[in-house]
Order: sequence, then structure tokens, then C-alpha cells
Amino acid sequence: MQRTTRRTATLAAVAGLVLAGGATAGAVALTGDDETRATGACAGTTHELTVERDDDVDGVEVSFELQSAAPGETWTVEVRQGEEVLLTGERLTDEDAELDVDVPAADRDGEYSVTYARAGEEPCTASLTR
Repeated sequence: MQRTTRRTATLAAVAGLVLAGGATAGAVALTGDDETRATGACAGTTHELTVERDDDVDGVEVSFELQSAAPGETWTVEVRQGEEVLLTGERLTDEDAELDVDVPAADRDGEYSVTYARAGEEPCTASLTR
């Protein structure tokens, strides 16, 4: 995973490079003011995982966005902060074939990850270290 503190980095350009490279899984973390972000691709999807300071929850918000191929797909999703499971369950892609999950968490550095899979398929993992 490559990290950069340049605030001028463009997420769209990074995502385009990951997709153009044909990677089945990969992540690039960008850091800015109180935010760490990772993007990647797996199993015909793209994903974005963000951990950002959130004063409303007195901690951080872990946000995960999945862009799939079709609306109405069922995905199992597990969000972790280190070894602690923050959320687990099934979610459906919306009418734009997107799935969004937001979870509050304690404000601490470490690894954050989301494991996701369609029924009967191998799971994918998005992760970042903050």
C-alpha cells in the first residue's frame, strides 16, 4: 500500500489507474486532514474505504462504498477496526448498483478493513492503516 500526504492527489485519477491496470485487488491510501482513504477493485467491483475524524460521534467514521455491476445484489459485509467487528450483515446494492456503509468507531490508529462477498463467491477485502 502506497501512502502520500499530498493534498492535491485526485481520487478519481487513482481509481482510474487501478482500473486501467486491470488489478483484481489493490489499494492506494491517501491522507489529508484527519482522513485516510483506500481504493481498489475486486471481483468486477470497485471500492473505497475511508476513515475520517467525526466530531459528531466523538471518534471516527468508517465509510465503505462499493460500486457493483447491478442493482439489487445481496452482499455480506463485515467492517473491522483491528480485531474488533464493528458491523456484520447483508446489504443490497441500490438502484445505481452502489452499496454504502457508514459506521462510527473509536478514534485510534491501526488497521481498518471491510470484507465483502456476493453469495457463493470468494470474499474480497478492502483495508487501510491509519
